[in-house]
Amino acid sequence: MATTMALDVRPVTTRIGAVVDGVDLTRPLDSKSVKTIRQAVLDHGVAFLRGQTITREQMADFMANFGTLVPDPMAVEQKVKPVDSIIDIPTLAYREATAVWHTDSTLAETPSSMIALRPIELPSIGGDTCWGDMYSAYEALSAPLRDMLDKLTAIHSAAKVMPLMKGAGYNPLQEAMHAVHPVVRIHPETGRKALFVNELWTEKIVELSPAESNAVLALLYEHVKSPEFTMRWRWQLGDIALFDNRSTQHYAMRDYDETRVLQKSILAGDRPYGLN
Repeated sequence: MATTMALDVRPVTTRIGAVVDGVDLTRPLDSKSVKTIRQAVLDHGVAFLRGQTITREQMADFMANFGTLVPDPMAVEQKVKPVDSIIDIPTLAYREATAVWHTDSTLAETPSSMIALRPIELPSIGGDTCWGDMYSAYEALSAPLRDMLDKLTAIHSAAKVMPLMKGAGYNPLQEAMHAVHPVVRIHPETGRKALFVNELWTEKIVELSPAESNAVLALLYEHVKSPEFTMRWRWQLGDIALFDNRSTQHYAMRDYDETRVLQKSILAGDRPYGLN
């Protein structure tokens, strides 16, 4: 039976990130706690829970409070049980692919909504992850630029990531997958606008010439890296980061040479929409 937990939400920065204290995932979450954690993710982009020593099944139970557990949208194998969709990823071989600011799975028609990361094994030094707030990134742009971006769409594909993945020894991606999404996404729960292009998956802005598209995307890729919109998290065993894949980007530091294993849990998403 779920018992009420006394939770405390403490922002990490004024723009993104919050630590949620008082959570014990060895016990079922009560409805008030679920609402508090969900609101922390919506308000702060990523919620960090500390000191969680739990099983894979307890992780699946935790994620089920917020949506439907699914495999990575571009994974080849899709017909797996929810608990089996939680995967442990040895990240050392993928450092080049993840050390790029990105939103996960935007080459899919319905990118993931929320994602959780949990360290299983950490290097003695390095291996932090950064998150960026795409609401703030959009709002910091000039009004004329925002007005232009509101009307545009972009192609997302695996064209840029596959060369970075080759040789890693594991390729779960559907390489031919691609999708067209608005450059500015309206969040389905908050109604706020967020930049929805990223350097890893976005290939081209549809309505612009190749030269124009390259110039605009290059500007946006640099813009989202601003320290004003970002934060850096130093992992400890027992941490869980639950983040909103619809309004954030993240970046995995590649400053480590030892084993680093992160457990990844993914929730189903919906088709992004913009003003048009």
